[in-house]
Amino acid sequence: MNLVLLYVILSIITYLSRRVFLRLPGHWLSPRMKNGLTYIPVGIFSALIFPSLFVQDSQFVIQPVLLVASLVCLGVMALSKNVFLSFGVSLGLVVLVSLGIIPWQ
Repeated sequence: MNLVLLYVILSIITYLSRRVFLRLPGHWLSPRMKNGLTYIPVGIFSALIFPSLFVQDSQFVIQPVLLVASLVCLGVMALSKNVFLSFGVSLGLVVLVSLGIIPWQ
């Protein structure tokens, strides 16, 4: 029961701490701060993706297929500005290479 109570309390604290920033008037934040805050989702996404691409068994590993797929994803995203298209193209590349349809090395 104590663990459930701890989760509930921490959830409330987390929600309220985020809600405060959503309710702030726009003039409280400088344009530089607003610009910096726009990079937070990209940073969080990178922090979630990086370990799955480059870390296996607690060691840094470079997998060329995933690295090329990441670069393709960045390129498609830069050209199309479409997240779903870029993820789909890079995921399709990885699937085609792993099925042997696209020869790799």
